[in-house]
Amino acid sequence: MSARISDEREHRRGLVLGLTLAEILLLLLFLLLLALASQLQHWQSLAKAAETRFEVLSRSLDQLKPLQEALMSGGANGIASVEQLIQRFQTLTELERQLAVQKEENTKLLEQSSLVRSLDLSEDKLRALVATMRRAAEIDPSDPPATLHRAVEVLARLGKSTEPEQVRPLSEMLPPNELSSKVLTLEVSNEKLRREKDNLMISGKGLSYPSCWINSAGQTEFIFDVTFLDSGVRVSDATSSRAQDPAWAAVSNFPRNSEINERSFLSATNRLASWSREQKCRFYTRNIDGTSPTNKDRYKSLQRQVEQNFYPYYVTAGTARSTQRPGTPKSITPATQTTPVEQNSSQ
Repeated sequence: MSARISDEREHRRGLVLGLTLAEILLLLLFLLLLALASQLQHWQSLAKAAETRFEVLSRSLDQLKPLQEALMSGGANGIASVEQLIQRFQTLTELERQLAVQKEENTKLLEQSSLVRSLDLSEDKLRALVATMRRAAEIDPSDPPATLHRAVEVLARLGKSTEPEQVRPLSEMLPPNELSSKVLTLEVSNEKLRREKDNLMISGKGLSYPSCWINSAGQTEFIFDVTFLDSGVRVSDATSSRAQDPAWAAVSNFPRNSEINERSFLSATNRLASWSREQKCRFYTRNIDGTSPTNKDRYKSLQRQVEQNFYPYYVTAGTARSTQRPGTPKSITPATQTTPVEQNSSQ
């Protein structure tokens, strides 16, 4: 009894879910066959689709062969694939489109050519007409013929023999009020030129530049009173009525009515001197000798330095304030000029 029970226990040890090992192997083999059958069915469907596509392509190739042979016989060599054939067809389509555009343009050119021939013009006249049309297009790009039409109407009023140089632009054809204003401006300019000429004839004998400051009487107005000293110069403004003159913007700041170094004075007025040269005029200074009687070399040195930037008018120290107050216009006559002025006449 005990031996039988032992055999049953051993038999149960060889079972999995109540199945023997042989039965399990059979089940696994069956599952593998099912998976293989499913994959085989998928491959069969792909093969069938490929066969169908091959048949379609074969029929298409059979249909294209006559076309290829015709193209080859017509000179279209080098077509070895359908892609090349498609490219050729695309190129042919683009060429047909361009040809249609060219035909349309050719038709317009023929119409224009017939119109030009109807004018019966020579080649030179045609070229002149083309140049005229271009000018008209520059004036009125939207409607050049309208510009030519206006030009013909204007020419009809002026006369057919009118030359371009005989016609003044509209900007020169001023209305009466503007013409009067222009005449007045010219008269003022003429009066200014007359005063400058008179000033040159009086002060510079026609060889030097005119004074930058001239009053209504044609007299020179001075910009500074300069007193020469042994150790420097003393400068004051000479014409108070010119306090707002634009020329002061070119003068750097420096002390007035006190003794300063002459180099500081010249440095402060260099820009003013350059401006006067650009304006073709010169500023005048009234120069007074305040140096000691034994130091005339210093006086001559100051003369030369100040005359670098200004035309001089020399007065004596004893009569400078009694005969003429600073700021009062004073004409310059040859009798009051000194040699330094003549030296500057060529500047």
